[in-house]
Amino acid sequence: MDTLRNRFTTQKSSSQRYSDDDESKFHKPMPSGHFMAILGLILVTFSLVIYIEKQLPKGVTIAEEHLHPNGFIAERAYNILKNLTQIGPRTAGSYENEVLAVQVITKEIEGILATAHPNHVVEMDVQKASGAFNLAFLDGMTNVYQDVQNIVVKVGSKIHSPHSLLINCHFDTVLDSPGASDDGAGCAVMLEILRALVHSDKILRHNIIFLLNGGEENFLPASHGFITQHKWAKEVRAFINLEACGAGGREVLFQAGPNHPWILETYSEEVPYPYASSLAQEIFQSGVIPGDTDYRIFRDFGNISGLDFAWSSNGYVYHTKFDSIDNVPLGSLQRTGDNILALAKGMAQGHQLSNVEQYRPGNLVFFDFLGAFVIRWTMPVSDLINALSVIVSLYCIYSNAEEACKYTGVSKRTYIKKLGNIIGLIVLSLLLCMLFALGTAACLMGLGRTMSWYARPFWAFFIYVIPTLVISLVAILMHANHFTKEIAMFPWTVFQLYYDAYQLLWTIVLLVGIPLRIRSSFIALTWVVFASIGNLLKSHLFGQWRSRNWIFLHIFTVGLPFVQDFYLMIGALYLFIPIMGRAGAGSHAEYLMAAMMSLLFGKLFCFVTPLILLVRKVDRIFSFLTAIFLMSLAVLLLTPLGFPYSHSSGLLAPQRFMIAHTQRTFHGPSLATTNVSSGYWLVDMDINSPHTVDSHVPAIRDAQLVDKECRDYLYCGLPYLVPVLTMIWKTHWVPGPQPVLLKPVNMTITARTPIEGGERFSFTVSGPAHIGVLLSPMKGVEISRWSIPTPEPLPGPLWNGRNTYFIYYAHGLEPVPFQFWIDFQIPPDHHEAVMDFAVTSHYLFGEGKASEDLKQLVDQFPDWTAVNFWTATYESWIIR
Repeated sequence: MDTLRNRFTTQKSSSQRYSDDDESKFHKPMPSGHFMAILGLILVTFSLVIYIEKQLPKGVTIAEEHLHPNGFIAERAYNILKNLTQIGPRTAGSYENEVLAVQVITKEIEGILATAHPNHVVEMDVQKASGAFNLAFLDGMTNVYQDVQNIVVKVGSKIHSPHSLLINCHFDTVLDSPGASDDGAGCAVMLEILRALVHSDKILRHNIIFLLNGGEENFLPASHGFITQHKWAKEVRAFINLEACGAGGREVLFQAGPNHPWILETYSEEVPYPYASSLAQEIFQSGVIPGDTDYRIFRDFGNISGLDFAWSSNGYVYHTKFDSIDNVPLGSLQRTGDNILALAKGMAQGHQLSNVEQYRPGNLVFFDFLGAFVIRWTMPVSDLINALSVIVSLYCIYSNAEEACKYTGVSKRTYIKKLGNIIGLIVLSLLLCMLFALGTAACLMGLGRTMSWYARPFWAFFIYVIPTLVISLVAILMHANHFTKEIAMFPWTVFQLYYDAYQLLWTIVLLVGIPLRIRSSFIALTWVVFASIGNLLKSHLFGQWRSRNWIFLHIFTVGLPFVQDFYLMIGALYLFIPIMGRAGAGSHAEYLMAAMMSLLFGKLFCFVTPLILLVRKVDRIFSFLTAIFLMSLAVLLLTPLGFPYSHSSGLLAPQRFMIAHTQRTFHGPSLATTNVSSGYWLVDMDINSPHTVDSHVPAIRDAQLVDKECRDYLYCGLPYLVPVLTMIWKTHWVPGPQPVLLKPVNMTITARTPIEGGERFSFTVSGPAHIGVLLSPMKGVEISRWSIPTPEPLPGPLWNGRNTYFIYYAHGLEPVPFQFWIDFQIPPDHHEAVMDFAVTSHYLFGEGKASEDLKQLVDQFPDWTAVNFWTATYESWIIR
């Protein structure tokens, strides 16, 4: 064996380095067919990962309950969900939410508790809460709430532990949505977990509090009312929050902490079907995803750590009429129920709840591998692993430089210099890929074929991923032909040079992530570790000998990070693509998709593209890939398959519309009415809105872009339900008849009282259950304080160089006027108006929700749309 190895490792003179018989060492060793086979293997890998990602456990039926004693029974949860969704939309403040939903849930709880095991001490409470808080969400708002409801169940024992685990869901919905996934399913899962726990004879070490809150969609007031006011709130030591931004699939753990790594460790050890990633947490907390959950409330106002779970698949139905029980698979209920039941038991039986402060320090890096298990470590351990990986990686690259010097005559300095040059090429090629993708996106927009990938994501693969691969391959070939001429006779060495450049680039990314405390650096870590392993194995097993076995080793070593990276990407794409249908017309969705696909897949192919340097007759490969791209483009442009929306079974991807039948009234400085108008306000939810439906809804052809009003009036003179002007800024207006207002808004300035340095204004506002108060002090005027019980007034985005404030007020079933005062600091020489003041009202349910005119308009929309509609008003004053 030593003699055999010496044959391939002994240094030779430059004239005798290889004999003429070693033709495979002088010529590129891989036929083009082998490279095509590798591309085929990649497609198979994609298919397998997608298949694995979609797998769900079998839902347990009631008939099979005897086989699962004290286990989670999906059919029971399904039946609970059916009873809840039969009510229909459950908007906060409506009879459906405040009475019917509460009756369904409390009746179910009473039935469960009637047969509870005597080892448990169980209490139920229905809470009504009122309060206020600042919510730094989107553009920022102050949420004032009155009489929101919570249904709370506490499961304890005769141990009488003073420590509790909180599990939370919400049973209210947005308007027009049955809310099967968001969040009826979460509440159904919790009630079945409650049944499984109280029917078991096993005593809990600590209490579990089940919070079914009735106001999450009203911008999180119910959870705030519980955690700041409920009698059991002070004993909560950790929480689990159940949410949804899609229907079915797997629940992803997308937020954990802050701190308290023991919570995630319990998750890793207990749940049978893990799906978690600190990458998802960093993405969500970056603000890229336009949403928030009760997690924020428990964390910020309760100073509690916990876990946030959400269904993310099939986000097309989220917050639409299609979020029905028909789109909730039994397997999703089973999977979530099994996981949360196991997690709740593990946390409630653990010793950590007794003294959570002892286990508070530290954050974890965490991710699951194909849903099989969770890998996690603390940040100090992460820093150590990352640093060691960087050192080993640099050692491998340096060793390769020494070997290149030894066997090809390329000096170490030249090798390192070439690595830097290639890294520049890699960055440049990624930029070229993105530029080409953006150019393609611009052409598609010009041709009216935007968002073709919305209903059929495979289009993104054909129009953005294939060109990314082609450009990356061409860039490497052209660069190698020009910058590695002196070692062109050593194709394996040329390949190793580019391989090391990719490894060095990932090493630099990992190194940068250490001081920046980026927990998603585990992605770079996996590439660095396995690339280093590949280098070590190649040098120790093969020396300088190269063959097809060496290529198999290459595929094996980089295959694992390739699979894991694609697994993370596909989860992100499942979430991101449906979001583009509700991110607003100004979101530039086609450009975002183009840039994201080219960047994600450009990095995914990092250790695939250098293989082209070993291939003979590469023209066949490029011809094949180019032909696929051009044919796909032709099909997309010339056939109905490029239409972005769908209502067909199994391919539900509706275009979203939000329409507010609006009456607008504007008052000048003398409080006299200066302008009155009525019509339909169209909130453009994606880049194709609103003229995709012109042939179906003739009135939309007359839609006028809202532009000048945004300069003249606070919040464009439009009834924004939530402050999202920086995201949803492109909207349209269609003149129309006046809406029918069953309970008109009334705003009264009840008092004006001089204060030191200014004046106090007292207001009373009454109207429907959902009201917005918008105000902007004039330049030089400032708000010093107000009667709303928040730490301080929270300003929003500037308007004409002035601060704005958005106050959202909602009450429960019984109407309660909104009364408050505001202190303004006014300069002595200020003799002009003090503020712009506006009130919006929103009729989201009941008889006043829609007039016959609005109903007739909505009925014209095609079946591939999902329309949320309501009646609203906007009235503004310039107050001197």
